[in-house]
Amino acid sequence: MNIEKSIKSHLPHDKLSSKIWKDRKMLPSFRESLLKISDAFIQYLGIPIDVTDIIMTGSYANYNYTVFSDIDLHIVVDVTSINGDTDLVEEFFSAKKKFWNDRRDIKLKGIEVELYPQDSANDTMVSSGVYSVQEDSWIIEPRKFKTGFDIENVKKAAKKVIKEIEIAIKNSIKKSSIEDLSKMLKKLKRMRQSGLERAGELSDENITYKVIRAQGYLQKLFETKYEIEDSELSRL
Repeated sequence: MNIEKSIKSHLPHDKLSSKIWKDRKMLPSFRESLLKISDAFIQYLGIPIDVTDIIMTGSYANYNYTVFSDIDLHIVVDVTSINGDTDLVEEFFSAKKKFWNDRRDIKLKGIEVELYPQDSANDTMVSSGVYSVQEDSWIIEPRKFKTGFDIENVKKAAKKVIKEIEIAIKNSIKKSSIEDLSKMLKKLKRMRQSGLERAGELSDENITYKVIRAQGYLQKLFETKYEIEDSELSRL
């Protein structure tokens, strides 16, 4: 998919996805499937946990879903009930989450389902749509977007950043160093976060980030970074 087509695919919809919602209520069969997936993930964690909620957030809980969107399913957990060392628990959850999502290919109606353990103490959510799958009700109801984004501005920004990424990858391979790659990844993170804080999910910065990700450049950055790190660790 070319950049312009990718950008236009991120324009918001007038209705929530009919694959999941009817009259702003989650379809019963879809909810049952999400709960089944959640149960499998909880069993996979392998430790007793106090689940306070199971929530769905992200684009499919909003009006800005695209063909690139997945379902963000969060298992909300009281981390303090597991261990007093919350940092250790967070690291454990992060590792288990990555292992699960990297090795599983779970899709509902063609939409990939991503699982995330979330600390119940961390209730700061940028998303404007949050649905409790457990309680079958909205926590934060999404609102239709009144404005869009500047397509031409996003197009120029995406092309500029893609060029910077290509240079960073080329230089990193040449120098066998991840320094430029790490800087680029931090820049992308800052760009997206500043856009979300400034103008929400339809900010030019956030759409630029999503277009770059959809074009596969975020994956290229990580793959190159891991290849260089693996090569360095393989030296005798």
